[in-house]
Amino acid sequence: MNRSVGNSLAIALGVIALAVGAPWLVQELRSLPGAPALAARAGQKVVTLEVGGMTCSGCAAKVKGELITVAGVGTVEVRHQQHRAYVVCDPGVPDSALIGAVSRAGRGFTAVLAER
Repeated sequence: MNRSVGNSLAIALGVIALAVGAPWLVQELRSLPGAPALAARAGQKVVTLEVGGMTCSGCAAKVKGELITVAGVGTVEVRHQQHRAYVVCDPGVPDSALIGAVSRAGRGFTAVLAER
């Protein structure tokens, strides 16, 4: 009898976890790039920057605006809550150009290459 109670409890907890986590999982899956986007980026590099000085989404927009103007940059995603910027660019784009772009975004913004 104890085994069936334990199994029932495990199933109930699994259903609750699925109900709570499903919306998040669906959102994460929808944010993944499709196959054409991945193929187009095959020859590019991804640079992750730790960005200091960002306190809001407006700050993130300023940083993104400067990074996207760097020649050879294709895509930029800035997450101010994580203090990170993800840049997809040509392999020839120097990391120092990306760090300089973050500095140009405004006083107090700093950037360093993130550890992998």
